[in-house]
Amino acid sequence: MSDIKITKRPIVPYENPDWAMYFHLFQENLLRFFHKKRSYTHNDNHIAKVFSIPQAGLKYQCNELVKYVAEAFDHYAVWDYTHAYYPGRPSQQSARTDAMEGASRLLPTLAAWLYSKGPNESNLALADGRQLSPADIIHAAFLAGTDPNHPGFWGVMHDCDQRICESADLALTLWLSREHVWIRFNHDEQARIVAWFSQVNTLITVDNNWHLFPLTVQFVLKSLAGVDHVDHDKYERIKEFHVGAGWFRDGALGNYDYYNAWGFHYSFYWLDQILPDFDPEFIRGTLAEFVASYRYFFTTQGLPFFGRSACYRLAAAAPLIAAADHGILPPGEVKHAFSSSLSYFISNGALKAGLPTQGVFGCDDRLIDNYSGPASSLWSLRALNMALYCGDRSGLWEAKPLPLPVEQGDFTLAIPAIGLQLQGVRETNEVVALFRFDYTAQQSPLTRRLEQQRWWNRCKEWVIGRAERPKNNLLRKGVTCYTSKMFHFF
Repeated sequence: MSDIKITKRPIVPYENPDWAMYFHLFQENLLRFFHKKRSYTHNDNHIAKVFSIPQAGLKYQCNELVKYVAEAFDHYAVWDYTHAYYPGRPSQQSARTDAMEGASRLLPTLAAWLYSKGPNESNLALADGRQLSPADIIHAAFLAGTDPNHPGFWGVMHDCDQRICESADLALTLWLSREHVWIRFNHDEQARIVAWFSQVNTLITVDNNWHLFPLTVQFVLKSLAGVDHVDHDKYERIKEFHVGAGWFRDGALGNYDYYNAWGFHYSFYWLDQILPDFDPEFIRGTLAEFVASYRYFFTTQGLPFFGRSACYRLAAAAPLIAAADHGILPPGEVKHAFSSSLSYFISNGALKAGLPTQGVFGCDDRLIDNYSGPASSLWSLRALNMALYCGDRSGLWEAKPLPLPVEQGDFTLAIPAIGLQLQGVRETNEVVALFRFDYTAQQSPLTRRLEQQRWWNRCKEWVIGRAERPKNNLLRKGVTCYTSKMFHFF
């Protein structure tokens, strides 16, 4: 266990609603019902089939996945692609914030696809025969989202605002699409965009992985606009969360879980890409340390998943892709891990109505965190974003798949930095992760189970539009053993 300085948690408005906020949430929920469209299920069978065919190439599958989510986004989007009202269970934020996630978490995928195509190919050929221009979509979204007089305006941020988180994805979108979109804005438009992003410089965040969000914005603004407001104190604080072997604690009292993959190392990778000379020794060094053990987590049929945000599961391979890009891991092994992960989840129902479901396979009400809304699961595309960005140069697409560690033989591996023991069994294609400590001493067979939402809370959630679900992070409940068979979620 680490000795990280503990700070007082700030008051997060949506975690502590008053009557005025409840009324605001209710109003936004009514608008959600007004703007909500029918679930876009047109391509569900097609995408499931694409990932059920072993002979389908990974690059083809990833391009089909981009088309799948892009066509649905075009269906759900409102106000010049600044928001998208996806179907699903609400978060504890407002319905409008949920809709902003529908845009901010999808736009990086379009931008990464654009980057992969270069300047000569800029249109997506959709399954319905239409041509969609990601560059035009991104251009329209930024003009509207940063315009206070537009109905899609992304708004004025406040301390601990969810929009601080979303601004990082938006900034990454702008950086990835810089050769297609940023250069199209005139001086005044660029200045307006920079001004909107610059709000993050003075705002308070929770003292955990959230420090990486304003840092991402600041790195992008320095790269694109020459505006240097990089908060070095935030960066040093993030580094304090490193406990060894490439693992980060998610705040002084946080978990060790898969946020290391799709939160910490994903964000660090982009910081390093945006400003390569900033701190490559730490960023690439901790990545190499992390994947040295993390690569053992993967099987061709699941992984020992533990922690919160189960709906981000498709992004688990993100650090492996980064490692392939840096020459740390062979692209053949990374390709096999990433491809197997996508195929296993998607062929078992992880995509529906144009986005990843709110669960591990299909939608599972028990596994939706209260901070997760209908489009939060689009963070599952984070590994896809990285693959699109570096797949050609890293050799990911053309590499011959190599066997995963568990396919090569039985193993036992300790990760002392986080008190974790891994055991792999080749014959059963299974990896088991066992923690050597409990997150809570107060537990029983009943407290360790996944709880169902009570009917009256479901009704309250439907009327007000604010999540009222039980907290079902099994780590926090005291469950210490996880298997790649993943039956602890069934």
